[in-house]
Amino acid sequence: MKKILYFGVLAGSLLVSSCQNELYKDAASEYQASQGAYIKGGESSQVFVEEGQEVDVKSITVALVQQEQTSRTVSVEVGNASQLEAYNKKHGTTYLMLPPEMYEVSKEVVFDSKQTSQFLPVKLKNVKFSLQGSYALPVKLSGGTVPVISGEAESLIVLEQRINTKCLRMHGYGSEDKEMFPADFKVDQWTMEVMVNRSAYAYNNRSICGTKLVPGSGALDEIYPRFGDVTIRPNQLQIKTGNSQIDVPADVFTAQPDTWYMLSFVYDGKKNYVYVNGELVAEREIRTGPYGLVGFWIGGANELVREVRFWKTARTPQQLKQFMWKMVDGSDENLVLYYPLNGKKRDKDTGEITDDETMLWDWSNNAKHLKFPSGAKFDDNGGKGFVFPLVD
Repeated sequence: MKKILYFGVLAGSLLVSSCQNELYKDAASEYQASQGAYIKGGESSQVFVEEGQEVDVKSITVALVQQEQTSRTVSVEVGNASQLEAYNKKHGTTYLMLPPEMYEVSKEVVFDSKQTSQFLPVKLKNVKFSLQGSYALPVKLSGGTVPVISGEAESLIVLEQRINTKCLRMHGYGSEDKEMFPADFKVDQWTMEVMVNRSAYAYNNRSICGTKLVPGSGALDEIYPRFGDVTIRPNQLQIKTGNSQIDVPADVFTAQPDTWYMLSFVYDGKKNYVYVNGELVAEREIRTGPYGLVGFWIGGANELVREVRFWKTARTPQQLKQFMWKMVDGSDENLVLYYPLNGKKRDKDTGEITDDETMLWDWSNNAKHLKFPSGAKFDDNGGKGFVFPLVD
């Protein structure tokens, strides 16, 4: 069973949550061995950590099949590149190796007399996350004074960033650029992602973000997602595109007040898809062929909004989930527009990130910045910040 742990400062304390296997199993019977060492808890565990923290992680449990009257040791190997490569290939993941300067791990686990279970001590120190993907640390039992149970000797600690950030709070006015790209600029596929949180869903036709219908584009090129329309409820999601529309059924998804949603709209060249928090909620074939992309806008009805992204590729369901609550790499060549909306800007030449709340900064290499909306502000949630991924 995958374990999930959260580490971070929240109200001055360390928040730790984990999922443990509640079913007791007789290890001797299960592994049909008189003695041996193995890793409990499955192939991987997930740990959420804020950057720069030094924390002790107890997500890997090493166990013995049976008690012994004398002490035993189990040797541990970490950072094996072949192990990580094999895991990525098996699960279709793209985890990066955690750099050795960001962790300390004991090279052995010692079992005292009659002891059958021990945490593997792992210390994370001064972790700096990569926008190119999530770090992982492969762990493998490699022997000692007891044999290792075949097939149960490897696990992976996956590090996910716990982000504490400001978010843009709209005040009824949006921002747009009608001539962001040349009139002949087209994309064969696209993905648009945006994260929103609204205090109420009481009115129809509350826009989110999208492309502008201007000279050089037509109704087929329109990308206009919104909540509510004359034929659907105010808390139903809709996207107008291809001179038609997709209404997400109310029994599949209806938005709730004061709740964060990552909305993703995907076009693969033949079909349109709508995802909410990484889950497919609607799909339909409306049109084929390339879309013209001339202007772009972010609507003022969003209230709280962050992570507005437009890609010139159809992102896969796995990619949508992997980067659902995270930031992405602004230098990705497939990223056409990227507005983190966190009150910071990125220098596309140096990659340097600095505080600047004067504009809606585009972190993509296109640097298509938007004017700061009237009445908007970067909200720090009363000094606590907004924390992602979401933690109950």
